[in-house]
Amino acid sequence: MLSLPISRRVRWILLGAALLVIPYSLRSQFGPSLTRQFASGYVPDKAYEPNAPDSNDNTASEITADPGIPVFEASVNTLQSDVYDPYPDYNSPDWRQKWRGYHAPCIGPRNKYVNGNPEDMLKAHRLKTKAPVPMFGSYEETGLESDFCFDQHARFKPYSFGEYDLESGYTVSFPRSQNSGAGWDNVDWGTLQKTCSVRNQNRYAGVETPGLGTDGPSIFWMPLEEDRENVDKTLIFPPGKTDAKSWHGLWQLDQRVFKTRTAMVIRTWDGLEWTLDTMQHVRSLIMELSLHSGGEYEIIILLEVKDVALPIFENGTVYSKTLLKSVPAEFANMTILFNRLLLESWYPKAGSHDPKKSQEAHMTQPMQLLSLLRPDIEHFWQTELDVRYTGHHYHHLETISAWADAQPRKYAWERASRYYIPTAHGSWANFSAMIEDSTIGPGVWGPEKTKGIKPVGPEPPTGSLEGDQWGVGEEADLINLAPVFDTEGSTFLFKNNVENYPGGKTCTPRRATASTMLIRFSKRLLRAMHHGQVTLGTHMAPEMYPESTALHHGLKLVQFPLPTYLDYANSSPEQMDRIFNADEGKSVLNVPYQHSDIWHRMSYWSSLSHETNYPEELYNRWRAYTEDVMDRLCLPGILLHPVKGV
Repeated sequence: MLSLPISRRVRWILLGAALLVIPYSLRSQFGPSLTRQFASGYVPDKAYEPNAPDSNDNTASEITADPGIPVFEASVNTLQSDVYDPYPDYNSPDWRQKWRGYHAPCIGPRNKYVNGNPEDMLKAHRLKTKAPVPMFGSYEETGLESDFCFDQHARFKPYSFGEYDLESGYTVSFPRSQNSGAGWDNVDWGTLQKTCSVRNQNRYAGVETPGLGTDGPSIFWMPLEEDRENVDKTLIFPPGKTDAKSWHGLWQLDQRVFKTRTAMVIRTWDGLEWTLDTMQHVRSLIMELSLHSGGEYEIIILLEVKDVALPIFENGTVYSKTLLKSVPAEFANMTILFNRLLLESWYPKAGSHDPKKSQEAHMTQPMQLLSLLRPDIEHFWQTELDVRYTGHHYHHLETISAWADAQPRKYAWERASRYYIPTAHGSWANFSAMIEDSTIGPGVWGPEKTKGIKPVGPEPPTGSLEGDQWGVGEEADLINLAPVFDTEGSTFLFKNNVENYPGGKTCTPRRATASTMLIRFSKRLLRAMHHGQVTLGTHMAPEMYPESTALHHGLKLVQFPLPTYLDYANSSPEQMDRIFNADEGKSVLNVPYQHSDIWHRMSYWSSLSHETNYPEELYNRWRAYTEDVMDRLCLPGILLHPVKGV
């Protein structure tokens, strides 16, 4: 967990009401004794709600029509279990018709090919009924699976679960396991990922990867004069003609040939305590996203060095020593260091670089530099180490990406500003039609005209038929898991934090979000953000800068309706719709503490308030870290934040 300055803690506490997508607690008991009825979207858990009904039936064999998640009393034999394999049928005729090259299997930590090796794969338990309908978002409408679950044994066994005695305390170098065949103290995840990418390099577009036998940099560098002089060359425009139809056709043609690569970037700092749980979490990201897929993803740790007196960019020995002191050795070769001085050198005109405020004011700048360092990567997920997911990472991110690709640009910004509540809105198609009917005029259509900004995105088509399909099949430049709202007319705390835009505060359109804990940027968006900060010194609060840049440049934005739960309910879905979606969602921002009882029970929350402990409670119970655990809680894919102290 990042240790943040007080100012950032205050920032997120004040932002609590803009928050979002948040799976809520699924009740952990099934059984015939369950008689109480609950509003759709809420399933209480007696461990957290004192008045919830009790149930002595903790087995998974007696599954009733009541929603819930089973607890395993002694074994998993009551549910069908099997290896869970969400990956494409690599090298099949159908796969070969779509993609260039061949998928080459990759070596894992056990010195075996990970694909098809049961020791390196998860085992899922098939539920006899699907997970409850969420209050926000949807499994069914997005393609996320909800008819299987993972207990902690199945979820983390490939990553050393059960191999160490937690009572004895933590050390960075663990002994060689006699159970799994993996010597975790000798694993080099960076080398495994690079080797995997080389084996599959014919599958990806022709930009060489730094550090794989090339002369490209593998660490950040202080800017040279040529970096500033050539900053225009970093921008990415549509190839050839700039009209939407021609560009979209070129994009589709390219996708039938090459697979694009994606990075999962983990943000952390040099004072983080690396626990066994944290290490198992990072191992799962590497195995499930990178090695099994043949390098479609690369996991990168982006680590801030707080002590700017350390000459990490002037002295290679200091850099290496700092790196090895900051992360366990197994992750060293996938970690990139940065500090405040690096950001100030690259972006001297963009906001204040005060030591106490730099981290919160310049959160996106390391990502912008990473897009320069790694031109072979097209998309960059950003996350932090207090985010956990109880399902399979590849299925999760690939489902999000595919769903975002399928969304049209028409009314995308308007859809992104609302919460999708399935039991109030019906299907996603019905929800989209409601947004269209309630929008005055065409909504956001192409680049939002902004003084001093030359858009890198395409101009929209003029025909109505083409306009309806514009963006369908196009990869999104920005994917957020929370609503993105217009700050005009809201009391959003940082809406006037706008600097060095030629149009000033009054004539610069902007959008904002309050959730940056899991968000995906395109290389094109990050380069546009970089260009603006180098040339003009454009600066906004980090909750606004990516969204506003996408708006100014006409880039594709998608808000993914992540399944979102609370652990109890006092309001119906219709009441929740009136609360969260009134005035395009701004009413919640204007009265944040009016609904604090709801915010404090959300399980994917951006606030750092200590009142928000539900996500950690659920995660600790799932991992059997609590005293009241009832043995092998089994959960579908649920995103949890914040999860601290594990």
